[in-house]
Amino acid sequence: MSPVRQSQVDEKERRLFLYGRRHFQISAKVHLSDVTFEQGFRSRMDNQRSIRRSKKLMEIQGCQRLMRKNHLPVIMSRNDWRNRVVVDHSQEDMPYLTVVGDYQLHALDHRNLIAAACQWLDIDDQWWIADIYVTNDDVANADSTALHHEFIQSMTENFTNDNRPPDGLIYERINYYEGFLDGPQDRLAADNWYAVLQVVVGSRKRKYLERFFKIEKLHLSLNSLLVIGGLWEDMRIGVLHKVTAMCCDEAVSCYWQTILTTFNRLVMGRRELLSRIDGVSVNLIQSRAPKVSDQDLRFLQSKMDDGQLFRHFPDDIRYELWEQLQDIDYPIPTLKTFFKDRIYLEVAQSVMKQLVPPPVWDKRLTIDEGICQMFDTAVSIPHSLGAHYLREDLLEFWRFSFQYGFEMTEHQRLKGTEGHDVRNSSSLIRHRPTTLSESDLWRHLYAKLRSRGFRLLEAGYPVEPEPELPPLIPCDYPEETTEEIEVEKRCGKPFSNTVEADRFALSAESLQQTSEATRVTAGFLRKWVFRAFFGYLMENTAVTS
Repeated sequence: MSPVRQSQVDEKERRLFLYGRRHFQISAKVHLSDVTFEQGFRSRMDNQRSIRRSKKLMEIQGCQRLMRKNHLPVIMSRNDWRNRVVVDHSQEDMPYLTVVGDYQLHALDHRNLIAAACQWLDIDDQWWIADIYVTNDDVANADSTALHHEFIQSMTENFTNDNRPPDGLIYERINYYEGFLDGPQDRLAADNWYAVLQVVVGSRKRKYLERFFKIEKLHLSLNSLLVIGGLWEDMRIGVLHKVTAMCCDEAVSCYWQTILTTFNRLVMGRRELLSRIDGVSVNLIQSRAPKVSDQDLRFLQSKMDDGQLFRHFPDDIRYELWEQLQDIDYPIPTLKTFFKDRIYLEVAQSVMKQLVPPPVWDKRLTIDEGICQMFDTAVSIPHSLGAHYLREDLLEFWRFSFQYGFEMTEHQRLKGTEGHDVRNSSSLIRHRPTTLSESDLWRHLYAKLRSRGFRLLEAGYPVEPEPELPPLIPCDYPEETTEEIEVEKRCGKPFSNTVEADRFALSAESLQQTSEATRVTAGFLRKWVFRAFFGYLMENTAVTS
């Protein structure tokens, strides 16, 4: 680090140290019922996974509430210090602070630790240690205001190496301090968050993130989801390099837009409500299709009745959201489902990338753009218009790649569970997956491109008659009409026991059908994930054979 840079860090730390020492008042016991926390992005994001982890640790090592690192930092005004709290110094070990009336102590850190402690400690033993900082009631000038906010920032954004914040919070804070959101750029604060990514030796997450920021379409599309804090507990910065390397920007952005559209539909277009959707609710509704599945509807009804679903909304709005939720007829997508479904998209991408020329080292093209460049026409089509003019062709190539991608690449399906295989053994015999030659599938795809006017690379693309593929078997899985695909298996790569159902669902004939589903099957899921990625190509476009 340069001397100038280090001097900036030293100066900032000195200001914060002196500010804290000047305004520190007392360390005292407080009752947990008197403590509250800010309801912002970080709190909405939380899906209580960290709370469960902290509670497990307490079961092993007890509740360590006297350690300095676990003290609750609390800031209050001088007027509140004089009139809204009472300090009892009669106890020998530590003074006890109580509040007057309905006043609450606003803590700046350890939200999840306190939530776990409230569940773990006996009802008559729910106290904690708070470090009280008292500030002036009025701010003298802009500099003191800025210093006050810097001090609060240092308290709320302080993490130990063994308690890393989730990737979702890191992503949101870096975007904020880089100036991509509604705040001013703060280089030192941004670097503090980048440093969190480097806790693990050899981590390349910072490089992944910086590379991702350079792809504006993807960056802006993902940032549009930051308004829904409840989605972000399942953010995975370590996978962003795979997202960018796929060069499927249009499909990825379409999926993220589908997430936003779904939650906008849930809140009836009232954007101000999106920020109040919490991580617990997102976990409960993701991958569920309440209008299609009676099982999903009953499950969500139980969570609505016990208050877990949409818990941060007043009752009247909760029931409005519930009415909207019941009308959603497809598996609700989230960031968690995206990172799983991305692996499925990668199968089709492995087919499509073999159709386009190798990228020029200094020029990044998406697969759609590469395919459009191969269209045999004397008039050059700009990248911005290529997908619009050729979207029927692009849709067909992507459809075929999804339909037969596992047979044309080295990707493997997930292994079907033995329980299902045994129970449906007769069904599997009737619908044993048709063996298809990899070379025949490639020849079929090459012929399809030629017939639609696309040039192919000279090497490896022999001109041969288009082979006939065996007819598809109209079927679905599970066959039993009372059964559905389990919620945890509704995203990501499909299983080995759904091959024929998947092929038929991804056929042109099946994708054109508009009949309403009555349960969540393999075919229903394959159609859905294809539309989630390629809805941008399907609007007013007929799927053809």
